[in-house]
Amino acid sequence: MNPIHFFTLGYYPEYLFIGVMFGIVIGAYAYFRVRYSLKDSEMSKNKKLAINIIIPVLAFLCSLNIWSNAAILTLYLFFSSLIADVIRLMWKYLLKARHLNFIPKYHKNGVLAFIIFLVIIIGSVYGMNHIELTQYNLTTDKIDNESYSLVWLSDIHYGTVQNPQLVKESISKINDLKPDIVVLGGDIVDERTSKEDMDEVFRQLGEINSTYGTYYIFGNHDTQPSSTDYENGNRTFSDDELKRAITGNGIRILNDEKAQINGDIVLVGRSDPKWEDAVDRIDLPDILNESDRSRYVVVLDHQPVEYEQNSRQGADLQISGHTHGGQMFPFAIMEKLMGHLIYGEYHFGNMEQIVSSGLTGWGWPMRNEAKCEYVLININ
Repeated sequence: MNPIHFFTLGYYPEYLFIGVMFGIVIGAYAYFRVRYSLKDSEMSKNKKLAINIIIPVLAFLCSLNIWSNAAILTLYLFFSSLIADVIRLMWKYLLKARHLNFIPKYHKNGVLAFIIFLVIIIGSVYGMNHIELTQYNLTTDKIDNESYSLVWLSDIHYGTVQNPQLVKESISKINDLKPDIVVLGGDIVDERTSKEDMDEVFRQLGEINSTYGTYYIFGNHDTQPSSTDYENGNRTFSDDELKRAITGNGIRILNDEKAQINGDIVLVGRSDPKWEDAVDRIDLPDILNESDRSRYVVVLDHQPVEYEQNSRQGADLQISGHTHGGQMFPFAIMEKLMGHLIYGEYHFGNMEQIVSSGLTGWGWPMRNEAKCEYVLININ
């Protein structure tokens, strides 16, 4: 792992306040926890004092950039120690089991917390490297004699945090499904994908076979945003190189555009809004005409936004990614508290909204919320 990425992994100053709050809580806890652990130690008073200052300060500093690996590992050490505290209290006041007399010792010296931490990390690494098929079955009276299968594949972030071989295996499994339509839902690559990896992933994705073709919409990471702290200070590929790699492999880009599928389905690919408070793109009614609304309208939007408006404007299905299902605890809880859609199937009027957790994830090479997935939607 690059040591720069361990502490940075993209710096967004608008999240600094959250990092400071995390740092204060975790740093204060670390101070009292270390003090408790060293209470009966034979170390000199000066050594105890130094350790009791250094560890809380390090915990605070590592927590400041919440999108870094340093922050997530510090947070999980904190959670692991809290769980160990709960186990110690249960042993003392509830269980009172003599055969568990090792718990106080292992709790005090931190071994119990470290074991819990290892279990969480190993499970999270497994979660990032285990991909599943998720299937939805939808019905509509807008299609008379046909049924269609659509595969949604998003948030690959190729070449960054997941074994590339897993992408190849997933593409093989998608071909076995013999889908009618394939949609690449954005963030196929990101700011740390090399040009070689970018070319490679679209070559692989171009090998997916489908009846009516493969379509692509942009995510917020694909075009390598200039605000990111790139390791070498430069983007690894240009927008033009990205578009050539996509279209050169037989993949059609839909950027506030629509495509007709066999006279039954209208795919509307949206440009990415970047951030919810900076949406600047063509309105859905300006893309659709009246005859389109008599067909089954599928809105393809990387981020799950504008779903209520799309429902009122005649869309039947909206498919999104972007959220990664939270990816790492407790981010899903934070997003839900802000009223965001995170993962799964939602209903808005006559429209279905499906939010995928994506094939991979961003930043951290771990996942313990939702799952790595590709999505099969059967429209009957």
